[in-house]
Amino acid sequence: MARPDDDDGDTSTAPDSIAMTDLASIAYGLIVKLHIAAGCVALIAFWTAGLARKSRGGLHVKAGAIYLAAMRGILLTGLPMALAAFVRGQPAQGVFLSYLVVLVATTVFIAPRAVRHKQDFAAFRSGGYRFYAVLLPMAATASLGYGLNTGNLLLIGFASVGFTVGFGMWRNIRRATPAAGWWLKEHYGAMIGNGVGTHIAFLAIGLSRVLPKDYANTVQLLAWFGPLSLAVIATVVLNRRYRQRQVLAA
Repeated sequence: MARPDDDDGDTSTAPDSIAMTDLASIAYGLIVKLHIAAGCVALIAFWTAGLARKSRGGLHVKAGAIYLAAMRGILLTGLPMALAAFVRGQPAQGVFLSYLVVLVATTVFIAPRAVRHKQDFAAFRSGGYRFYAVLLPMAATASLGYGLNTGNLLLIGFASVGFTVGFGMWRNIRRATPAAGWWLKEHYGAMIGNGVGTHIAFLAIGLSRVLPKDYANTVQLLAWFGPLSLAVIATVVLNRRYRQRQVLAA
């Protein structure tokens, strides 16, 4: 049998519960704003670094450093947003954001590491590199599996980026000797991967929310295809330029 003071206890905790909910909403709103701000900085810095002349200590390096810092800000805010999506009962968005966090964390880790260890291939592919070589394909598999199970084309298509990057990482781990200038290809490959993640997130989540619903659905379908296609073209062009410089230097 209930005690007389049970109702009083329930009533007294209600305002605290409401206050905690309001506080969580305010905190989440702040995280989202910081995430958007970091994303805007990342987009500007990405294209600034990509279009700037490559020189030691020049605009390319400075913009690249700003870009990586902004991407780390996206990581710090993206993880709680992913967890919040699961809590709100939006598993597709939760899977997408979680996978994006893993992908971005991997490429943000690789890009500066390639430059830092350009004289030591063994050091480059050790430690954390092997951790991400396992984690990223696992996250891509989860994205692909959930996408196939629910018919989500974005998750299905986006998984290919993780598999591609992961395959390259395992190839490096198993490789006996690196190719000449390997660090440069690893660096710009990781930065292109970062760019793919940044632009897919912007198109699939950001831009689609401000467009009319009919247009938003189209953007959702093309969000992964556009950046991914441009990334393939950019990689082919840079690889060709890289090979031509090798031939001229030989």
